[in-house]
Amino acid sequence: MKSKLLIGVAAAALVSLGAGVANAGCMTKGAVATSTSADSAKWFAMETMVQNVSWGLWPGFLANGQVAGYKVVNKKYRCSPNGSMVTCHGRATFCKL
Repeated sequence: MKSKLLIGVAAAALVSLGAGVANAGCMTKGAVATSTSADSAKWFAMETMVQNVSWGLWPGFLANGQVAGYKVVNKKYRCSPNGSMVTCHGRATFCKL
């Protein structure tokens, strides 16, 4: 019984290690932004997430909306009215190219 438990623990460790290696160049960031429209609030949330990855990426993002050196995946937003404004909670994964 102990050997089955040890094999199970070893297998779980290998799977966990493999998952860590696969995501080694990726990081997930989140932000909340409020603006006059959902599109604008999403943009401001993404701007904040880019700043959280690296302030050095921010000027390029402002210039062309791109995040140089990263692939942005799994972008998700949840937006809701907030008085006369819209608040969006955003989340995205940034993977180094």
